Amino acid sequence: MRGHAAAAAVGAVARRVGAALAVAACASVIVGCSAPGPADGTGSPEASVAAAHGTFAAVGDSITDADSPDYPAGDFGAASWATYVVADGFAFAGGWAEWGATTEQMADAVGPIEADVLVVLAGTNDVAFGFPFGESAANLERIVDVVGIEDVVVVSIPPMDAFPDGVEDYNERLDDLADDRGWRFVDASAGLRTTDGSYREGMSSDGLHPSPDGARVLGEAIAAELRELRDGREG
Repeated sequence: MRGHAAAAAVGAVARRVGAALAVAACASVIVGCSAPGPADGTGSPEASVAAAHGTFAAVGDSITDADSPDYPAGDFGAASWATYVVADGFAFAGGWAEWGATTEQMADAVGPIEADVLVVLAGTNDVAFGFPFGESAANLERIVDVVGIEDVVVVSIPPMDAFPDGVEDYNERLDDLADDRGWRFVDASAGLRTTDGSYREGMSSDGLHPSPDGARVLGEAIAAELRELRDGREG
């Protein structure tokens, strides 16, 4: 793991590039950036149905919402990883995801959800704006506490081509946090990145958000983790 001095340097750079990354994200997708909405985005979606493998809730930002016409209702787009988890046989039970959301905004907005497992993919915007990981960790704990689901899967954040070191540091700390809190950590983003931490060819159209192909890789890795968790419960 990188030392605190390196993390501080990373944060300083992130503050300088964060605004530019946010603007680029808004310009490169169908759905524009918007301020996170109220907690009424949390709940049971109309699309929730009996599933072969069980139910999941999900909390995140633009990586999760992506091009979804109505994320809270379970109407996902091709660039949302949730599409491929549902295709694998899991039913979406509710959640909250908004473009530009930080972990603090997620924790403030989300509400209780009933599901077999909670999936959290959060932190890209925290890294972009140089927030200390301690703040992100506290917010992630609040998210888990508020949602109230026992089984929690936290997912590595995808690459940021402009800032690979910040993502690497965050994911290393996230892995440690999950181990400490009894959550499951899955490096589902491993299939998206090269050895230098940037996106593999075809996995992103803007160096920040997964493409539909990238979202499929991400979603299939998350679904595999959920199946393993389910099998462990049933075993």
